[in-house]
Amino acid sequence: MVVLKPGAFVNEGCYFDGNERVVIGRAAVAQGVRFVTSTHEIGPSEFRVGPLVTKPIHVGDGAWIGAFATILPGVTIGNGAIVAAGSVVTKDVEPNTVHGGVPARLIRSLEG
Repeated sequence: MVVLKPGAFVNEGCYFDGNERVVIGRAAVAQGVRFVTSTHEIGPSEFRVGPLVTKPIHVGDGAWIGAFATILPGVTIGNGAIVAAGSVVTKDVEPNTVHGGVPARLIRSLEG
């Protein structure tokens, strides 16, 4: 389920895997962003894909997610945060910060 709060903007070509809730506040999501809410545990050597694990994603008010970023299960993007284009976000992004890279890391803090 995707929940868009009033004022949310989601550009074209975004992907939502639909396995868990994605909540987007009054934020901007650029084209081609992927919201991946599911993964698998590691299975035994005979078949490494184990049981399905799902976790929600939350994007806070004022956030901006750049083009073709990937947001992985359980991540919260804080209010006023920026995720650089093409980043892979594996951990929470603190409010009023810029994160980027693969995997995404803190680049700098912003004024709140």
